[in-house]
Amino acid sequence: MILRKTNAVLSLITTILLLGHAISIAIWMLSRGNIIPFGGHTLPKALVVFFVAHAIMSIIVLITSRKAEKNNNVKSHSKLNVQTKIQRISGILLIPFTFLHIAGAKGIMTPPQFVHAVVPAVFFIITMAHISVSGSKPFITLGIGSAKFIKCADIAIKAICTITVIADIIGFYLHVC
Repeated sequence: MILRKTNAVLSLITTILLLGHAISIAIWMLSRGNIIPFGGHTLPKALVVFFVAHAIMSIIVLITSRKAEKNNNVKSHSKLNVQTKIQRISGILLIPFTFLHIAGAKGIMTPPQFVHAVVPAVFFIITMAHISVSGSKPFITLGIGSAKFIKCADIAIKAICTITVIADIIGFYLHVC
């Protein structure tokens, strides 16, 4: 349980950092760099550290929970709910797409135009999909809030993610055109 709670804290911090980064970059791109200056790489660097820690911890939690199920003859749920499937698939996809995102942002990689036009939008969608289905789960793991709070948090997180992904995609295409 300590692993799950530690990962829940990492998840909350990563989510806050990621939303801060995604929203500020969306505003910057939508303004074509005129509203807020683009500077300071402290937030993205901190985000990478927490992202890696959360990813590693999530994999460890998944592996240890699978081993515990096998050792205790616990029947695993063969049919995971849709949100859990989206969470796991998007979490796995985030790993390579994050590296592509960082490489593109740092100028390390200059992909062909088609790839450059598609990969960032897919990255934004995967990222916000992961947050939208994962956002309230740390509160449940940590025992924070009532059922009503969790439901409200779910709705708010999904709304924030939807608005953010739309702003990021529109901003990106405005910025590169």
